Amino acid sequence: MVASSTAVSDPTGARRLGHASIGLSVAGIIVTVVVVIIVVALVVSAAAAAVSCPYTVYGNCYTYRTPYHSSSYYCSGVTSGGYCYSN
Repeated sequence: MVASSTAVSDPTGARRLGHASIGLSVAGIIVTVVVVIIVVALVVSAAAAAVSCPYTVYGNCYTYRTPYHSSSYYCSGVTSGGYCYSN
């Protein structure tokens, strides 16, 4: 079969498909940009939360963690997993 050099048999339909293709491409780019912005915002937010609350024990935030080895050592915060957590 040899390709024909004649004009498109349905120029209006071809134009409509071309516009639809461009529209879908633009929509895809916009959705991608929005998703990237949301993901970056979530990652930055999680990093900021981790920096502002270095230790979380039982749902509470603590700033300091020191080893807790014996009952003779006074812990002013909470003990968990061999550590004393305090602010």
